[in-house]
This record gives sequence, structure tokens and C-alpha cells, in this order.
Amino acid sequence: MGKKLRVISINFQFADASVEHASLSSDMALFDFDVVVIRPQRFEGWAQYSDWTACRHLKSIMSTKKGELDSLFRQGGVLVVFLDAPDVYRVAPDRYGQGACIVDNYDFLDPDFASGLRKGSGNQVTYGAASEPFVNVLKKSTVAWTSYLEGIPRSLEALKFFAYAGTAGALGGHMPYGEGHLIILPNVQSLDEKSFFEACAEYRFKRQGTIPPEWVGTTLVPGIQPIETAIANVDKRLKELQEERQLRITELEERTSYRKLLYEKGKAQLEPIVLRALDDLDFGASPGEVIAGTIHEIDGRTAKGSSTGIVEVKGSKNQIAQSEFSPFVTKILADAEVNKKYSKGILVGNGLCETEPSKRLGESVFSPHVLDGAKRNSIALVNAVELYWLCCALLRGDPLDKNAVREAILAGNGYVDLKPFSGRPPF
Repeated sequence: MGKKLRVISINFQFADASVEHASLSSDMALFDFDVVVIRPQRFEGWAQYSDWTACRHLKSIMSTKKGELDSLFRQGGVLVVFLDAPDVYRVAPDRYGQGACIVDNYDFLDPDFASGLRKGSGNQVTYGAASEPFVNVLKKSTVAWTSYLEGIPRSLEALKFFAYAGTAGALGGHMPYGEGHLIILPNVQSLDEKSFFEACAEYRFKRQGTIPPEWVGTTLVPGIQPIETAIANVDKRLKELQEERQLRITELEERTSYRKLLYEKGKAQLEPIVLRALDDLDFGASPGEVIAGTIHEIDGRTAKGSSTGIVEVKGSKNQIAQSEFSPFVTKILADAEVNKKYSKGILVGNGLCETEPSKRLGESVFSPHVLDGAKRNSIALVNAVELYWLCCALLRGDPLDKNAVREAILAGNGYVDLKPFSGRPPF
């Protein structure tokens, strides 16, 4: 590699010691290099941080790096993107929190680029023009593609492809980007670095255009204004469509989140949708809290109906066991002591959650000890699958007596059968 070619690589390892390796969140400015290599990183390590703080952080990184790449292109730099599977970091909307937040791992390039990518792996490649320097690179390397392009956004429609995954889609392409170049390549198992750096140098130096002088922008070209106006109108329509699309995505997220009642067992995901479902049934549900003056945390409260309620949410691949039930009794007693009144205990259990929903209706999701303990302590047990069934009736617009459902739960001791209220089963 020539001494003048400065390269930074993100999530792609080079043997050449002169290559600077960094993460996308690095403080190193990408425009300080001649060539930027990026293999988009998946969000697997971020799964444990599924919240708005993490989402805003990722959005900030993508926005910052996109700005740095714009500067790179203005300076004649080269961006090489090795296609890897698209990935999305999503924070679902929550009635008790904020709206949906979505980041995909190609946002540094274009917010719509990932929508044209398809997951799929293989090693067969067909090539176009043999004169393309990166065709020579791929032929000398071991290609192991993990995604392919089926479509491209308008901003990148100038891409000219030179490598294909048969007739399914494109794997490699190039396009001028400002004064620089964008190169798209398939994932590789091993890269021939010598030919790769030669191809990068070809694009960085030999194919670089003359940087326009400052006075070029003020030089009159007839007919530019109507074209610029037309582009601005198209951009406005695109913005409106994007906003509408985001609204529909949010609606879809809100509607499909009810499915979590059937399979989630973790507190962070199951608890909010249970509270939403209870709120849909006019329980007046509110989020969890630590009971004042105690160390006991409850998952939620209900305010409407013949009595107030305290909500406990449990999910398990097994039956809901006594060890998960007994602390709830202590919480109800502690709350009664603090607030000088008893609230109805409502335990919503998503037991046997890996079993098909239609096969775990009724009281079988609760262990015999839990069923007996609930009767003795006047606690209502609700099967999350049956709660989902009720929600489906509401979403269909079926006639449903919410007051009757609510009072059946508030008056119930032990398992409360919701099936008679629910109409046509969704399973």
C-alpha cells in the first residue's frame, strides 16, 4: 500500500499494520482518511440496553458518522462498505413511555439502504466488466456473502453493479459520490489485501476529479432553477411519505406488541403489555412502583372498579410456581399496612410460554400450590393467553362487557376463567 493512502477500518480486520482499526463510535474523524472501510456491525451486544437512552446514542453515532462521510466524499475520499446482514435496534412504543425508536446498522450511509438488503449467504458470484479493479480483488479473495441488494434508495441510484448473486440481486457496485467514490462489496472470508489497496488507490487518486474552484457555484447555467425547484418538491413529498410511513410503523408496533402476552417471560417486555391490556379493559392501570416506606416493588396498580388492585406479572417456560407466587402475598399485606386498606391481588401469569397458546388455556399454567394459595389469600389468577384472547375481541370490535370482565377478576379467588367473555378464539 502506498504511503499516501491512509485507511481506517470499522468492524473489518486487516493484516496490514498501517490500517487504523476503530469502532463506529470512535472519536476519530472519518474524513481524516483517504479510504474508510465499514462492515456494518449488528446490534447483538446492545440487546441488554433496550431503552431510549441507548437508541438516542446509536442515532447520534449514525448521524455524526454520516456527516463525517459527507466531508470525506467532498474531499475525494473513498468509502468501501462490505455488505453484512441488515439489523435493526428498536425500542417499541409504550403507552407509559415514549414512541417507537428505530435505528438500522446502515443508517450511516442512507436511512433507506437496509430496506433493499436481503439476508442470505452463499459463495457463488457472477461478475460484470472485467476492467473494474474490484472485480480483480474479489476473484483473488474468498467471497462468502451474507446479504445481497434487491433494491436501492433514490440517493444511491447511480450505483453501477459489477458483481451479482446470480439473478437474486447485486453484491458489488460503485458510484461517484460528490468528489469521491462509494464502493459496495460482498462479505469475504479472506481478502486479497494487496489488490484491494491497489483498487482503492485507483479510485482515490487516478479517478479523482478536479476539485471545483470556489467561483464555480456562482457560474450561471440556464435551466437550473426549475430543476432545483422540482427536486425540492420531490424531497417534500418524500419527507411527507417518510413521516406517514413512520406513523404506520408505530401503529404496527403497537398492534403487534399484544403478541408478547403469548410468549414473553421477562419483566421488561411482559409487564408493559399486561398493563396496557388491563387498561384496555378499563381497569385504570398504572405502572409499577416501590411501595412507600418498604422494599417491596409491585408491577402495577388498578384504580377502577369495585376495589383497587395490585398487579403482579409472571412469565415462565414452566408452570407459575409457588416460589413466584408467595412474595406477592407479602407485597399485598405490606401495601395494606401502608395505605390502611386492602387492594385486590391480580396475578397475570404467562406460564408454559413456549407451548402453543391453544394448548395452555385454563388453569394449567399455574401450579396446584399457586391455585390453592390464590384461593386462600383472595388473589385472582389470570392466564395471559386468555387476556390476549380478550384483547383480540376488543381489537376486532366485538361487543364486550368490560365492566363484567373487570368485576369477574376483582371478585375472583384463584383462577378466573375469561374464556366465556372472549368470543371467537384467535388461535
